[in-house]
Amino acid sequence: MVISIKHHLMQWIAFPLVCFFRWTQPIRKIWNRFYYVARLNADVNEMDFSVQCDGRVQVSGTRNVTIGKRCRLGRDNELRTINGGHIQLGNDVRLNSGCVITSYLQVKIGDFSMLGEYVSIRDANHGTSPEEIMRFQPHSSASINIGRDVWIGKGSCVLPGVTIGEGSVIGANSVVNRDIPPFTLAAGVPVKILKKRK
Repeated sequence: MVISIKHHLMQWIAFPLVCFFRWTQPIRKIWNRFYYVARLNADVNEMDFSVQCDGRVQVSGTRNVTIGKRCRLGRDNELRTINGGHIQLGNDVRLNSGCVITSYLQVKIGDFSMLGEYVSIRDANHGTSPEEIMRFQPHSSASINIGRDVWIGKGSCVLPGVTIGEGSVIGANSVVNRDIPPFTLAAGVPVKILKKRK
């Protein structure tokens, strides 16, 4: 009996809130679009207002980030630049939810490229000398260059020094530790070239 009364009371209290959120959803959607884009624009070096954000994008470090026209960034993306690092997104780039890009040197992503959910791109690694704790060793870095019209599947990891050629496709959950020629399908841990894209 007590549970039933609590349940009805909760329903009675929640109903106006549910109605309020339903009625204001279109307004909140428009507001969020402006809010997240304005917040991102304040956090980066250079960005066009044609960029769309599905949610909050975390920008940290030196914030040396350039974002081209008509890009779309998903929820919970993280863009981090350290020291002289630079992240450059071309025009019409799509980053789905949860992507993390960290740069100590340079990460470049070409026009029309797409990253699936939870893709990780990092152009540096800790040193691994056995004489010192790895956490305290300096990073070694090498630029990452992702060409035009590249699709990197969900959960993939792109390692320092890699170039992915124009029009290539990387399968989900791959570890890209070598260069991929243009118009190539590749996948695996570590990545292997499967065939040419036709």
